Amino acid sequence: MKTIHAILTALLCVTCLSVWAICHSNILISFRSGAAAAHHTPLNSDASITDSPKYMTYLPHSGLHNQRISLINAMIIAHALNRTLLMPELNIGSATFWADSNELAKQLELCPTYIKQNKKEASRRLRCHVYRNYKPLPVESIFDLSSAHALDIYTEQRSDMSRDYIHRHASAHQLNETVYSVQDPFRYSYQIHDHDPNLYAFAQHEEMNDKYLEHIDLNELRSRPETYMVFGSLFGTSRLQLHEPEMLWLREYLHRTTALNHPEIKHSSQKIIQALGDRYTSVHLRQGDGIFQKMATETIAQVESALLSNLTMGHVSNNNTKQVVQRLKSATSVQERLKHCQSLQGGAVLHQQDPQLEMIYLATDATNPQQEFPHMFDRYPCLFTLSDFYNAKILLQRKRHDKMDSLLPPMIDAEIASHANLFIGTPKSTYSAYVRYRNQHYRVLDFFSQ
Repeated sequence: MKTIHAILTALLCVTCLSVWAICHSNILISFRSGAAAAHHTPLNSDASITDSPKYMTYLPHSGLHNQRISLINAMIIAHALNRTLLMPELNIGSATFWADSNELAKQLELCPTYIKQNKKEASRRLRCHVYRNYKPLPVESIFDLSSAHALDIYTEQRSDMSRDYIHRHASAHQLNETVYSVQDPFRYSYQIHDHDPNLYAFAQHEEMNDKYLEHIDLNELRSRPETYMVFGSLFGTSRLQLHEPEMLWLREYLHRTTALNHPEIKHSSQKIIQALGDRYTSVHLRQGDGIFQKMATETIAQVESALLSNLTMGHVSNNNTKQVVQRLKSATSVQERLKHCQSLQGGAVLHQQDPQLEMIYLATDATNPQQEFPHMFDRYPCLFTLSDFYNAKILLQRKRHDKMDSLLPPMIDAEIASHANLFIGTPKSTYSAYVRYRNQHYRVLDFFSQ
């Protein structure tokens, strides 16, 4: 009797799962009309093509860490739509600017080639001016996507940004060339959400604001039958407005695990991490360009205040500190000062009482940190930068023949800063945001490995 009961229970479970799967696979959401239709243009659409493989891609812009945010947003969308992401190459050179979909697509296709062929006249062509230091590389030569692939997020590297790429891709794979284009005519044309905003209008008021002109439901995108889906920009930490727990978890997980991936980064950073010891604080100070340069003084003050607040919390002053600080400042070399600071980290009681003697690693784009942040170096004698370490000096001084070479120092900076016990970053910096996510990831790994 028990056996029959168990069999019936199992059959009932299987039946329920089957019904759920059928319902889930047949969700049909009607496509919006009006203003939404004006922004989303099906090209060569054929609604009968529903079973063939489906793909999506987007138009990249901005600096490396902004491109990383776009990449993560794209992987989340690809996962939600069950499409393979055709990844644009990552530009590791100078940052490029956003432009409307049509203009940006032309720039990405034409400007790099034009610059190579007409270097002398490139500066006169304003449309291509920002592409004079454009250095595209495959995504997985820079970022580790193994965590995304483990979650069945499928990716394929684009070989170029030509506007006929989809035509060539469809021909090569014998696919129907149907394209659904999500136009991006304005800086904040659209925000994509996984729920009906009307149901969460009060709770999500701050995020569902007038910054974005249009709000696109993922369910509408799921219902599109076209083989290819092409977005404009996907950059922005608020580009995806998510509510579903699975989607929220996926975004957090990808931000923590989509890490820099280069053997020299790991090799160089590990040596410096070992030299800094098991317990150190890291700080990122950015001030080299744009709004960060204009707000440099304010940013430095904010970071110094946060550093002082975090390190003094729960500590007691020690009368021996002044003597130790003077001894550190009188060191004749960086190596001598580092060795002395390392010995202090082993003295747990002294170290816990004197935050001024904290081992600190400073990641920065400043060309001469000691001149630009004198108060920090004066207050914290155990503060070090990448240029203080011999193996890093070789890396910084060698000739730049390889595309990756110019990118290695800031990537090594980020990896070292990520391993710290405490990280304090520059407000509104996507570089700091990347380090913060990685730092959280390493702290979780450390906790469960103990």
